[in-house]
Amino acid sequence: MTTRRDFLKNSALFTAASMVGAAGAPNFSFGQTAGGKTYIKVFMRGGADGLHLFPAVGDPLYYTYRPGIAIPAPNQSESESAIDIGQTYRAMNPNLAPLMEIWDAGRMMVSPATFFDGGGRSHFDNQRWIGNGARNNLIDGYLNRYLQELPGVNHPVRGAVLGKTGISGELKGALAVPAVGSANGFSLQSNDFCEGQGCQDNQLTEYMREVASHPVVESAVEGSVRENQLIMLDTIDEIKAAGADYMPSAGGMDYSGSPLGKGLRLVAQLLKAGVPLEVAAIDWNIGWDTHSNQISTSAQRFTDQEKGYHRKMREGSLDFVTFFRDMGALMDDVVVLVCTEFGRTVEENGSSGTDHGNAGAWFAFGGPTRPGLAADVSSLEERERNYLPMRVDYRDIVAEIMIRHMGMSENLVSTIFPNHTLTNQNLFSLNA
Repeated sequence: MTTRRDFLKNSALFTAASMVGAAGAPNFSFGQTAGGKTYIKVFMRGGADGLHLFPAVGDPLYYTYRPGIAIPAPNQSESESAIDIGQTYRAMNPNLAPLMEIWDAGRMMVSPATFFDGGGRSHFDNQRWIGNGARNNLIDGYLNRYLQELPGVNHPVRGAVLGKTGISGELKGALAVPAVGSANGFSLQSNDFCEGQGCQDNQLTEYMREVASHPVVESAVEGSVRENQLIMLDTIDEIKAAGADYMPSAGGMDYSGSPLGKGLRLVAQLLKAGVPLEVAAIDWNIGWDTHSNQISTSAQRFTDQEKGYHRKMREGSLDFVTFFRDMGALMDDVVVLVCTEFGRTVEENGSSGTDHGNAGAWFAFGGPTRPGLAADVSSLEERERNYLPMRVDYRDIVAEIMIRHMGMSENLVSTIFPNHTLTNQNLFSLNA
């Protein structure tokens, strides 16, 4: 039997129901009108190897430093070569081949040497600092600050974590933001709230809304609980209205059942249903922390789909293409930014892997994204010790998205990213 506490946990909105503002009373994330712009942050947790995702095939040192795991240059092998993206220095991992549909459409940008200036090589510290927008453990996430600084119309799903149940660091803070695991996480069965064997528990949320309608002392914790409960119920209603049996318009393609696939599906459902989702956080976790066995030991060292790292990389790229097709013309209003906490060492280690490094590859597509490559090293000789040096601070990428796509004033950059001054990288055009 599903208990009431199980309902709160399994609905993936328990986090929203338990969050309150700093003063005890809740603050909520209320959003823009439908038809606005959307920014989707996808995080590759574990430190994705940018030199493996977008190998420096134009640099002989790439093959010197990585004699066992370097991907052959384009056209060097029938199925194992890196993919030519029309750039002298960089190519694309063959497992990311589906992304070529977005690249060839002129809608994708790669920033191969991106990092957080002042970061380190701890997964947890870097993820937290990137989420906070500063090397500061005491402030709200940068997306939560963005939502606070740019208020809009009353709506429960302006910002959300999608495809998983925990709140991402970027969205933690004074505003209560829901986390939604999947669109069909609200179909419950409970003998407490219905009659007959196996009946659908549609009465539970009705009881919760009735309880929330009772007068309470607004300044007391009961007021916080009631308001958080109402935002949770409104979010459930929005997700239900978007349709749990949603079928994408993607030429026969469908999203995977991974957290990335579920998250992207939810974005498409919500936006097509007219929900004014403005910012969302999704994870793409495939085992990016490749200290060993980064490639397969089979004949297909770089593309063997029996190896989970390869298979899930391809699965994720197919999810991105499914989303790109599914959104159609709406893709003009959506920017997806794929990021990671750090890159990996330039040289491979003794276990056919790579260790924690500095700069790594981030990429974006959709909206006003300018196609091509951002600033990069010209040679791996520029490495700092064994680390790829930073050429683009991630805060400049995000700030450009917020200014040129979302319409934020440039004056707010130092508020969203404390003590940071924007360096214009010209990675996004001004969106009308």
